[in-house]
Amino acid sequence: MQSKSLTELSKNFECLLDPNAPYFSDMSVVCGSVAIPAHKAVLCARSPVFAAMLTAQMKENAQGRVNITDVEEPILRAMLVHIYTGKTADLNVASAGGLLFAADKYQLEDLKRVCSHYLKENMTLENVLNTFVLGHLHDKDLKAFAMNFICEYCANISTIEETPEWKLLRKERPQLAIDVLTALVKSKEKN
Repeated sequence: MQSKSLTELSKNFECLLDPNAPYFSDMSVVCGSVAIPAHKAVLCARSPVFAAMLTAQMKENAQGRVNITDVEEPILRAMLVHIYTGKTADLNVASAGGLLFAADKYQLEDLKRVCSHYLKENMTLENVLNTFVLGHLHDKDLKAFAMNFICEYCANISTIEETPEWKLLRKERPQLAIDVLTALVKSKEKN
């Protein structure tokens, strides 16, 4: 009985995001030229970061407007849907990565767990280095999982060294590249 109630509650809260019927919205979340009607109480209840912005003497509270400049609009909308409903639909590796960044920034721990789980379940040799960097930035468990994946599935460094992701990692985050090489060498020595 409770899960039916929670499902209904989730659907009811999703109606609050309907741009054609912004029920009692008291602020906007702005991304580029798009302003999404929102509710301070909901955002504050779900995110400590929004709570800090919207309850303190900050411009966001005074203006009733939060400008989001480092998240793309589809990711922002997916984050808001999760905030309001607890739902996370239609993930892919790119959207899960973007949502992981947003979830970490706004301290949405449940969304972080969902995104990390999705990225772990969909890890491949083609996306493992990008996932490793995401883990380094936003979730140490995801980083460790990616490192283990690299050690287990890369027969040797040549498996990944010609990829654009490896070249970018070496250029932009050389210490992480060294960490990967070190882990691979240690892994091969054990075996």
